[in-house]
This record gives sequence, structure tokens and C-alpha cells, in this order.
Amino acid sequence: MLEKLRGVLNKHGRICGMLIDEADDLPSASAFRSRFGSLVSAYRLIGYYSGIDYDFIEVNRRLRQEHPVLVARVVRQIEELGAVARWDEKHEIVHLNDELRVSIVLCRHCTTPGGSSRWLVRLDDGLKPDITVAVRMDAANAGIRDYYLLPAIDMTWENLHVGEENGIYLDAYRFDTLDYFIGMAERIKLEGAA
Repeated sequence: MLEKLRGVLNKHGRICGMLIDEADDLPSASAFRSRFGSLVSAYRLIGYYSGIDYDFIEVNRRLRQEHPVLVARVVRQIEELGAVARWDEKHEIVHLNDELRVSIVLCRHCTTPGGSSRWLVRLDDGLKPDITVAVRMDAANAGIRDYYLLPAIDMTWENLHVGEENGIYLDAYRFDTLDYFIGMAERIKLEGAA
């Protein structure tokens, strides 16, 4: 497979998924992804570097794998408090006590050319969540830095660019842990209601 991939590189001077799929004597790009983990991994094995930093692809893939683990942990913590949390995997939304729709998104850390930290929060209006839990990753994208609990009523953007400091109008929604959010789900009995 790698020798044939080198042949495509020698013929075209570059490689991409489309060139791989168009080659008659080469397995598909998805076959390379399956065999080597990613196209970038296969490219590296033959010594090809396009000049594009593909590290973000690996980070995104790892974050996609971590997302269901985080969601399962949040659902478990909510249920331990006696509340009801149901993960709708198809729509990627948590139904909380059949009252709130919660979107949980992982936000990859990026460094600007000037050296500042930035995160992109994608607010999926199509899901119509009542709250988006934006999980900001640390600078290495290996751990969680903090959380933003963003109510739909106050979020009017599709994409929200977040920096280190964002002013009171946004940072008022920032939390170091999910304890506040988990506490919102807890059911409390009211004694002696009139």
C-alpha cells in the first residue's frame, strides 16, 4: 500500500484523498485511514509532508473519542442526584429531567500567531438546546481547563470566539467545575406546600 502511495506522490508531486480515490491501482483513501489510523499517518510513513500542520486532525479525533466519555460521566453524576438525564446519541443532546435540552461541546485550544489562546464554541441552533455546556480544553488539548454554561436565551451567535478573558457578559457563565450545572439538575422535595 505504501509503495503504491509513493507512486501517486511521484506522479503528482503531492497526495490527497481525492488523488488516492481516483487512482485505479490504489486502495481507497478510507482503506488507508483504516489501515494506518489516518491519511496523515500514511503520508508520514512515506516521508511526505504537505507543509500543512495536521496536528489539529489528531486532536479533533481524540476529542471526538473523549466526548461520549464526558457525556456519560455527566449523565451518571446527574442520575446519582436522583434526577433524570437521557443522552440522545442521534441528535447529540442530553434531555435533563424532560425539561431542558443540553448540548455538551468540547472546544479545542488554538494559539493565534500573536501567541494568544483562543477557543471556538460552536452553538448548534439546529439542536435547539436550552443550555450549551462549552468545555474549554487546556493549551495541550489534553485536559479540561474550564466550562461555560451558555443559556440559549443569551447566545445569539452560531460561533463564539472565546479568549483568555472575555468580559463580564461572557465570563459570568464560566465555571471551574460542573458542580453548579450538576446541582441545577437535582430534584428537591418541597415540604408543606400550601
